[in-house]
Amino acid sequence: MNIEKSVGAVIKYQTSVNKKEPEFLLLRNRRGYWGFPQGHKEDGETEIQTLFREVFEETGINSLNILSFVGRIRYSFFKGEGVKSRKEVSFYYATTNIRDITLSNEHDDYIWATFSDALNYLNRKQLKSIMLMGHDKGFY
Repeated sequence: MNIEKSVGAVIKYQTSVNKKEPEFLLLRNRRGYWGFPQGHKEDGETEIQTLFREVFEETGINSLNILSFVGRIRYSFFKGEGVKSRKEVSFYYATTNIRDITLSNEHDDYIWATFSDALNYLNRKQLKSIMLMGHDKGFY
């Protein structure tokens, strides 16, 4: 069974004005699940190229400062045809000074959430683990 490779980002809003708590971008997909911008790695792309492309396609963010690798998650799922597939997603921590988001047709809502609120919004255990990994590593 082939493993599909994707790349995603935990994006913190970076502003010159210090706020009490940092805010992180979450996107809600059409099935109602909250998560991070992420997408498939295309042939010939590096993970960083995929990250820039996917973040721009899904959010319109064209100014992204990638700071560190956070971690990877792996999971299995069923495609539309009922075929079982496996996916591996590499996540990076990044900041942006762009707050206004232009959603692609893959998502129907977004929110800038504090760390604790983001943990409550995230529906998937593995995405929560990515958020916690970055926090445990001292990134945010």
